Amino acid sequence: MDKKRNKVLRKCGIDQSLTKTGIVIYDVNSAVMIHHEIIETKLNKADALDSYKRVAEIASRIEFLCDLYSVERVNIEGLSYASVGQATRTLAGLHYVIVDRLMRASIDVAVIAPTALKKAATSSGRADKQMMLDAVRENDRIEFEKIGKTKGRFDLADAYHLASLHL
Repeated sequence: MDKKRNKVLRKCGIDQSLTKTGIVIYDVNSAVMIHHEIIETKLNKADALDSYKRVAEIASRIEFLCDLYSVERVNIEGLSYASVGQATRTLAGLHYVIVDRLMRASIDVAVIAPTALKKAATSSGRADKQMMLDAVRENDRIEFEKIGKTKGRFDLADAYHLASLHL
């Protein structure tokens, strides 16, 4: 392993969802968020392969961004095992495809449990969405607050904490 890989310079946080995936890329040396975006996909009920296509679109965009910004480590939110229903199967598929693509690209991946993320960000494993947003550094929080609540603001807050998490 070369010396560059021993010190993580760029980290990415991913709060994945089939509708709005929050992604934040963080420069560790300068402790600055260098990119954030919401990857949004729309449901097409008429297409029997819709979920598969959306998963591929999201994973491809994440892979592209990680390559573009030379990301060396990704922290991705783990699955909520208490959830039930068909959507949990699709979300699990998305999760595994993203992790597989990142590992194939030789990017270090850590899966962070939702309660562990909340506790690290706010000191409470039961923090709600607003508490997670409030715990974002002020300049970045102001940037996120420009984004509507239903447009991915809270997804970005979770991704931010994942990206800036010190393990």
